[in-house]
Amino acid sequence: MSIIKQIRDRQGLLVAVIGLGMGLFILGDLFSSGNNQGSSDSIGEVNGESISAREFQMEVQERRRIGFNGDQLANEVWSDMTTGIVLREDIESLGLMVSDEEYDEMLFGTAFSAYLNQAFYSNKDTKAFWQENFRAMLLSDKGVRDFLAYKRLIVKKRVKEKYEKLVTPGIYSNSLEGKYDYIGGSEKATFNYVLKAFNKIEDTEVEVTDSDVKAYYNAHKEDAEYAQKAGRNITFVRIPLQASPEDAQAIQDDLSALRAAWLSSNDSDSLFVATANDQAFTAASFKLADVEIDVNEAQFFTAPKDSIIGPYKKNQTYRLSRVTERYSEPDSASCRHILLKATNPADSAEMAELMQRADSLQRVLKRGGSFEELASEYSEDPGSKSTGGFYDLFPRGRMVAPFENFCFENAPGTLGAVETSFGVHVIEVMEHTQSIERARVAVIERTIEPSLSTARASFNIARNFAIAANSKEEFMQAAGDAGYATSEALDIERNATNISGLRNAGELVSWAYNAEVDEVSNPVLIDKNYVVGYLDRITEKGVPPFEYVENEMRTGAVKQAKGELYAAKMAEGTLEQIAEAVASTVESASGISLKNPRISEAGSLGEPEVVGKAFAIPVGNISAPIIGNNGVWVIAPTQVSEAVEKTDFLTEQTNLLNRARGAATIRLNNAMLEAAGLEDNRN
Repeated sequence: MSIIKQIRDRQGLLVAVIGLGMGLFILGDLFSSGNNQGSSDSIGEVNGESISAREFQMEVQERRRIGFNGDQLANEVWSDMTTGIVLREDIESLGLMVSDEEYDEMLFGTAFSAYLNQAFYSNKDTKAFWQENFRAMLLSDKGVRDFLAYKRLIVKKRVKEKYEKLVTPGIYSNSLEGKYDYIGGSEKATFNYVLKAFNKIEDTEVEVTDSDVKAYYNAHKEDAEYAQKAGRNITFVRIPLQASPEDAQAIQDDLSALRAAWLSSNDSDSLFVATANDQAFTAASFKLADVEIDVNEAQFFTAPKDSIIGPYKKNQTYRLSRVTERYSEPDSASCRHILLKATNPADSAEMAELMQRADSLQRVLKRGGSFEELASEYSEDPGSKSTGGFYDLFPRGRMVAPFENFCFENAPGTLGAVETSFGVHVIEVMEHTQSIERARVAVIERTIEPSLSTARASFNIARNFAIAANSKEEFMQAAGDAGYATSEALDIERNATNISGLRNAGELVSWAYNAEVDEVSNPVLIDKNYVVGYLDRITEKGVPPFEYVENEMRTGAVKQAKGELYAAKMAEGTLEQIAEAVASTVESASGISLKNPRISEAGSLGEPEVVGKAFAIPVGNISAPIIGNNGVWVIAPTQVSEAVEKTDFLTEQTNLLNRARGAATIRLNNAMLEAAGLEDNRN
């Protein structure tokens, strides 16, 4: 039976679990403040279909829940959602899908997925680790939920891979293209030249007026290199929100009072701790090696049973911990098992029938039957049946409790059967690692956070700062007087979430895209700081205003004037005479091709016009001055080596094809999204 079939049979439970998770997310969102992504408003559109902020954020949150993170996660989710909408009709009409059998083979067999390999199976060790993780997920309810989330993501990526596999074969490079690629790389030119490099010409040699700069702007403002993206420039300050010493002392006082109450309480530890921790009972099992460097928690192994340790500081919390038990057990265990799956684990009659089957299997095993063969034939755990039911060494906390307890509490060689929420397991304990001393501890914990009064005071400081700063000068002066460092964030894109050292800055970016120049933001809480921003500049997509690119245009106008000046100086004479006239020298370049028009000794920029002239001018002639990228040139070709004649250009054709197909998926996605009218209004 496939993994997905096994999960599908537990659909009711999963719907309840996922529904509860969605409900908690929605409730949490209703009580959160700030970022407008929490609303149900549209944050974008593609192919006429709106994308809601809630849908987007839920997908980002779900991926974070299963362990994905990083600055680009939100952008990856956005890309998956938008391309999914654009490709939906094509994928459905083509019937592209991933069957349960194919998914099993991808995870545990040899079926290859580029995404799965890159994200999970990057090498032999990670593949083994993740395969074991996937198997173990099927032994707990939370694990099944995680497994379903991974499945949904991996299948979505795999379907897109299939679509791309259908599209990329349509990209082709013909033999004529291969021929010209060969010629462009094989024909070589050798030439002598005089170069007057722009960086060797003083700016004072030319006179460039403001009107010259404006004329250069008018001539070049639509050039691709000057194209302006939508962006915002802001200056901001951080005003820290930190717990005060009084806040920390109040937390310690609260825990000290709880300590006294706990010592005198007649309630069970679980009830007392659950009440103190807002109905969440917190208990943990510790190894001596985990705590021996912590002077407080090392007492778990020296203080008498039922002792209460603390209050003590642990990272960003204060804790009270009560030792409820000390014991020894193996650090990890291995086993093999046969799962007889229950359709309804709550059905006692069905479970009794499965237990009878388990008893029969045990009798066969005790008479010398092969565990591997029986697991292969009868086990309904696809994560282990192919390995004879074997689970390698695992620590506590990996498996469901009854399964785990049997493996840790029985000696190697013990054979038995246990009931779990999956059905009945026939288990043989295989190995225990060395026993270690453990302490089970009940914990009451308080995070060290600013009190409401401290948070209110910090907000008031930030609000007063924002109110007082009516100009950039006042903003900078107030920051200096208060000792706040100022930072700049330049060219902020609409969908940015991290800016200039600020993570989770979406609300500040949203403000910047809805504010006017010289406006000051209200305080925005970001990463335990109140941030106040000043909007310096707004840029919109398209032709840049002159004042935004004046420096670049002046540089271009000066370069143009230098080129015209020295082109006139280099118009006549031999190379030697021209070199003497402009205080340069005659140099030589050899083996230069049209495919790579770079002359390394002459500067970092390519010179396609210069190299083109080297092939076009007859050998022995001198060119007219050429205003190139690195300076002004005069060249005299001395030799052109033709490509060796051949008729088979398959190698070049294949290289061109591989390059084209390698970039095809990105270009295809961008083209489709543009054609579908993508609007990205994430803030």
